[in-house]
Amino acid sequence: MLDQIEKVLKKIVGAVSIVSYAGIIFVMCFITLDVILRFALGKPILGSYEIVERVEMCLVFASFAYTSMEHSHIHVSMIIMYLPRRWRLLFYALTESVCGTMALFVAYAATIQAGTSAVSGYTTGVLFIPLYPFFWLESFCMFAFALALFFEGARAIRGMTNSALAEEIEKSWS
Repeated sequence: MLDQIEKVLKKIVGAVSIVSYAGIIFVMCFITLDVILRFALGKPILGSYEIVERVEMCLVFASFAYTSMEHSHIHVSMIIMYLPRRWRLLFYALTESVCGTMALFVAYAATIQAGTSAVSGYTTGVLFIPLYPFFWLESFCMFAFALALFFEGARAIRGMTNSALAEEIEKSWS
């Protein structure tokens, strides 16, 4: 069952991570162009700060779920490493669940903010870019992140009775 969920989740997270990849490439090229235009021609791109700020918001939130699925988050395990394996996995599952719950709260808050900014017509100050699409994207990305965290917690619970999975999980901590 977890294997099927993992396949679906990896597809969702892979789609979300494309936003992050595209965003970082765009920011690098855009800032380079802005610097060249600013110093060579004395004409910077109008609203470049706003554009980069919005794109970075998207790429950062989009990277969370991917980082979680690739087991690339930092794990501070110096205290739990002294506990028996079952306890280590239980604490790992609990922390993943707490973090997943917090990610759901952020997704919910971003959804509320998206609705509020859409109704109120909030925009950026210079280019008047509507803010609500960025909050919707943040909400979706944080929801995907929460799913990835809950999945990792479920894997840890399963690892309590499956030593091969437990070793795989603990290997990702180092």
